[in-house]
Amino acid sequence: MDFRLLGPVSFGSPQQSGVLAVLLLSSHVTLEDLVCAVWGPDAPAGAASTVRTYVSRLRLLTGCAIVAEAGGYRMVVDPATVDVSVFLSKLRLGQLKGALDLWRGRALDGLSGAFFDSRRTWLDQLRATAQEDLWAASLGDPAVIGELVAATAAEPYRERVWELLIEALVRRGRCAEALAAQRRITRLLDEDLGLRPGPGLRVQRLSTPRA
Repeated sequence: MDFRLLGPVSFGSPQQSGVLAVLLLSSHVTLEDLVCAVWGPDAPAGAASTVRTYVSRLRLLTGCAIVAEAGGYRMVVDPATVDVSVFLSKLRLGQLKGALDLWRGRALDGLSGAFFDSRRTWLDQLRATAQEDLWAASLGDPAVIGELVAATAAEPYRERVWELLIEALVRRGRCAEALAAQRRITRLLDEDLGLRPGPGLRVQRLSTPRA
């Protein structure tokens, strides 16, 4: 069985799905932390008993051992069956496209609460960095410009994406467009955030195409 967390998570009720996700994302988790992750500070009476029931069900549904130890649980699972583990492994190996292809939407979609929000933010940051690195390695591809234009429209304050767009335009000899892009991000940062561009944008050379 493969376990997918890089997109919608649906393995029974949202609470049962949450218990499974916590187990998959943790080497060991206490019962108390499981309750807190799934329900937050306002957990209902009997939440600990409900978690034990979910764990029993998950043992049957997944066929994986979920070991009770040290006041909590540890799930014994092959990392190759967990998309988050495969994603992290591919990042370490520099297999950026393969890592990004694992995503099916918003990470941990359908799960809410501080635990899942923090893990989602962490995964989103890794995904964004991997995508930027992949673009950086593909600046000679004309199709990358369109992708970067779309990315700057979707997230207009990501300076590195603007840097990559400007670099890609310069490489294609489109220096006027590169200069316009540099002016646009400079204006956005100044007018919207009261910030100056970082050094990566300030050192861009736009007069001649790069080889």
